[in-house]
Amino acid sequence: MNYHVNVGMMEARWWHGENGEVRCDLCPHRCILPDGDTGRCGARRNVDGEMISLTYGKVCVRNVDPIEKKPIFHYRPGSRVLSLGTFGCNLRCLNCQNAALVNTRVEDAQCTPMSPREVVEAALKQGVQGIAWTFNEPTVWAELIIDTANIAREHGLFTMVNTNGYILSPASEELFRSVQVANIDIKGFTDDFYREQCGGSLQEVLDACEEARRQGTHVELTCLLIPGLNDSPPEVERLVRWIVERMGEDTPLFLYRFRPFHRSAHIPEQSMERMEEAYGIAIKAGLRYVYFGGTVGESHQDTLCPSCGHMVVRRRSLQVADKVCFKDGEVSRFCPTFADINVDLDGDICPRCGGRVAIVPRDAPL
Repeated sequence: MNYHVNVGMMEARWWHGENGEVRCDLCPHRCILPDGDTGRCGARRNVDGEMISLTYGKVCVRNVDPIEKKPIFHYRPGSRVLSLGTFGCNLRCLNCQNAALVNTRVEDAQCTPMSPREVVEAALKQGVQGIAWTFNEPTVWAELIIDTANIAREHGLFTMVNTNGYILSPASEELFRSVQVANIDIKGFTDDFYREQCGGSLQEVLDACEEARRQGTHVELTCLLIPGLNDSPPEVERLVRWIVERMGEDTPLFLYRFRPFHRSAHIPEQSMERMEEAYGIAIKAGLRYVYFGGTVGESHQDTLCPSCGHMVVRRRSLQVADKVCFKDGEVSRFCPTFADINVDLDGDICPRCGGRVAIVPRDAPL
C-alpha cells in the first residue's frame, strides 16, 4: 500500500472500480461509493477513484489486558496483550457497548498515529506476549492488522482479533491467515435478529467462522444473550448444534450476560437462571468448553478436563478497577478483568488422567 494525499490515509485493499465509482469488497454491505463518499463503516472512502483506508495507523484506544478479558480462555492462558482500537464499525448493534468509539468519524477522531513497526515496538516495550485488535470492529482496519501481524510474528508476538465476523472472502482468508487467534461474536442465530438488531445478516458471519477454522486460526466464540430477543432455548440449541457440527466440540463458547446499554437500555438485565439454562443446553449438545462472560466471580470460569473433570485452569474474574476511555465515554464497560490464573497442565495434557485438553500452552510455537 502507498500513502495517498494525507499522511495516515492509505490505499485500501479489497475494492474495485465500477461504473466510475468504487465498490468495497471488504464486508457484505459491499458499499458502492461515488467520489468523496464514505462507507457505512466510516473507515473507508472514495478519494479520486481509489478506496482509501481512513483508519490505517490511527490508534484511538490502547490498554494492556489479560488475554482472558478478550475473552480468550484456551490460547496461552495467563498471557497479556496490548489491546488497540480505532474508530468505525460495519454493524449498528442496538446494544453496542462502545457506540461513542465506533460511531466517531475521521474528522472528529482523536487518535495517535502508529505504524505497524511502532505497534510492535510498543508491545515489546510493554512486555506483553501478544497484540489484540478490539474495542471497535477490527476488520475496518484489516490492512493494518495484517501488516502488523507479519512483523509481530517475527518478534515472537501473537496477534488476535475480537470481531463480529462480518467480512467477505478473500479479505477473511487473508486476515485469518495472518493472525493466530480470533474471538468471533455470533450475535444471534436468526437473520431477523441480525437485520433488526445489528443491520447485518447471519450467514456471512458463519462463513467467516468456518474460514477462520480452515486457516488454522484458534477460534473461540461469544454470544450475548439478550432477554426475549435471542435467548430462547430453541435458538440457543440451534446455535450450539451448529458449533458442534461445523466448528467442533472443542470450540470454546462464551455465553455473555446482557446488561442494558445504548439503544437497548430499556431491556432488563439477563437473568442468571436463563444463563444457566443456556449453559445446560450447550453442554447437553456436546460442547466441551462453555463459559460465562460479562459476569464477575467463579461461575463457569474454570476449565475442566473433559475426560476426568480435573480443574486444569482456575480463573477468577474481577470488576474492572481501571477505566479505559475514549473521549468522555468508557469503553468495554461490561468486560471484567481477570487475576489469579492458575494452570495445571503438562503442555495440553491433564496431569491426572493423561487426557488432552484443547488449550494452546504459553510455550507453544507460533
